[in-house]
Amino acid sequence: MKNNLITLILSIPLILISIGSFAQRGDQLGTPEERATRQTARMKEALKLSPEQETSVADINLKYAKQMQSVMETGGRNLKTARAAKSIMKSKDKELKEVLDKDQFNQYLTIKEEMMSKLKERRRQRS
Repeated sequence: MKNNLITLILSIPLILISIGSFAQRGDQLGTPEERATRQTARMKEALKLSPEQETSVADINLKYAKQMQSVMETGGRNLKTARAAKSIMKSKDKELKEVLDKDQFNQYLTIKEEMMSKLKERRRQRS
């Protein structure tokens, strides 16, 4: 009984630190609406979206930013979370393929791949 109480008391600071670090990271990324707006603006410029495409892309970006937010809030760094994020991105790409023309979509995939490579490189540098 005494050991359980000591373990509980020692665990509380660790839990609070973990929650605090996630909250800080979440603040840096912004709300789903802010992330979707930034992403749409970048896509508008890079892909030369028409006004109709911009509206559709903005809706898609918001929809999936909200889905990704729930994954970020509920999951940690584990295989289940990674699979959920990958599934969301796959669905998003499928919807974007219907809105963008072939050249725009190929350019989108190229930009996405470049961003993933940069992210992997940053992770390697931290290790």
